[in-house]
Amino acid sequence: MSHSVTLNWVASTDAVAGYNVYRGVNPPGNEGATPINPALVTGTTFVDPNVTAGEKLDYVVTAVSAQGVESVHSNEIVVTVPIQPPTNLVAVVS
Repeated sequence: MSHSVTLNWVASTDAVAGYNVYRGVNPPGNEGATPINPALVTGTTFVDPNVTAGEKLDYVVTAVSAQGVESVHSNEIVVTVPIQPPTNLVAVVS
């Protein structure tokens, strides 16, 4: 079963060219980290399609100006991708 994480945030009150999304641990988006979005996100929603059941993921978002200046990180959010339980459990009594 494939999983994804959808992130939503409130837009920056400043004029921005877009946003970068970082995924990682302790915390994500450390200096030199690469955003997971291939191009600036121009809206306030991003879908991370590359997640695995049981993963614990940390995300932050930054705003990017038209000049390429990046803001400090947003608040960090931690997501655990659920593991689907087995189904159709039956018991045979003898």
